[in-house]
Amino acid sequence: MTAPARSVVVVGVDGSTGSRDAVRWAAGYARMAGAELRAVASWRWPNYITRIPPGVDLAADTRRTLQEVTAEISAEFPEVPIAEHVIEGPAGPALLSQAADASLLVVGARGRAAFPGMLLGSVAEYCVRNGRCPVVVVRTPVSQAPGEGKGQNPVRSGQ
Repeated sequence: MTAPARSVVVVGVDGSTGSRDAVRWAAGYARMAGAELRAVASWRWPNYITRIPPGVDLAADTRRTLQEVTAEISAEFPEVPIAEHVIEGPAGPALLSQAADASLLVVGARGRAAFPGMLLGSVAEYCVRNGRCPVVVVRTPVSQAPGEGKGQNPVRSGQ
C-alpha cells in the first residue's frame, strides 16, 4: 500500500507586498495542513511591445523574484516543502493550471498593477470566478500566518 500524496497549496507570487502576505499566509496554512507549498510566478511581454529590448529577460527576472520570496518564506517556515514554478503567460490562467490538483489556491487581493482604492485585483477576481478548488484571497496587511493570532484578514471562496 502506498502512502497518500501530500496535499498541495498553490500561491501566486509577483513580488508585491500583497503577494508576499499571501505567500506567508499560504505557508502557515501548509504547515498546519502538512501540505506542500507550490509557489507560482508568471510573466509575459506586454501587448504593446513589438521588439524585445536588449538585455531584458523577463523570465529570469521573474525567477529571481520568486526565489527571493521563497527564500524568505523557507527561513520562516523551514518545515514546509516549497516547489517553485515560473510560467509564461497571463497570471490567472497560469495559477489555475498549476492549481488543477491543489487542495487550495491562495492569492493576494491586489498585485503590482493595482491602484489605490482597488478592493480586488484582476488576477484575484479571475481565480475566484474560475477556480476549481477553494480560493483564499489575502488582503494586506497580514501580520501573522494562520494559527498565529490576530491580524489575519483573508477572504475565502470555493466549494
